[in-house]
Amino acid sequence: MDNQSNTGGKSFWNLTNIGLIASGLILVAAITSAYLSKDDTSLPDNSPEGIAKLNNRALNRSAGRPSGPPATPYSFSEKTVQTSFKLLDGKSQKLANYSGKVLVLDIWATWCGPCRQEIPHLIKIAGEYKNRGVEVVGLTTENPATDTQLVREFSRQYKINYSIGWADRFFDNELMSGQNGIPQTLIIGKDGKVVKHFVGFNARISIPQMKDALDQAVSAGG
Repeated sequence: MDNQSNTGGKSFWNLTNIGLIASGLILVAAITSAYLSKDDTSLPDNSPEGIAKLNNRALNRSAGRPSGPPATPYSFSEKTVQTSFKLLDGKSQKLANYSGKVLVLDIWATWCGPCRQEIPHLIKIAGEYKNRGVEVVGLTTENPATDTQLVREFSRQYKINYSIGWADRFFDNELMSGQNGIPQTLIIGKDGKVVKHFVGFNARISIPQMKDALDQAVSAGG
């Protein structure tokens, strides 16, 4: 009787311990998941570890390489073309004001790892194509009411040499044409039509295609 009692007691405690361990693992997993899902709103961390961390999180929210946007070329609605957007310097601008120029329009955010990888290339493009009638504009999806200082410091740290502004919800949706994820980069010709639309960024693929599209857009009539 005593042996049976002891055996039963041991079995009970073994099951209890297993249950406690399983519950603990589930709790740790839940806490880890909640922690990793939080956005990083701190200033940029350019260390390899920081970029890797951003990339791993951002890949869940943005494409890692160019994917399938709408067929090009295509035009925006008149409402979109005439919609004003605020720039970081406080001025307002709209797509209609770039008529006759080639526009590189980038949709991005400071928390986005692929966006951070693309920005140095956009800086080079802005410098190389400036005298060829090309303008580069970066519109962040962040909130100007809360993130102005963050975006300003980010722009200063990365030495961005092109205009930075804000994409409100309507403008953001129209520019991305229903495609999820950032960065999204649009090459808009002199006639206002989108000649190339990139979703995601991969330097080996995206940059040669961007420059090819820019060269064609610059050479085309307005």
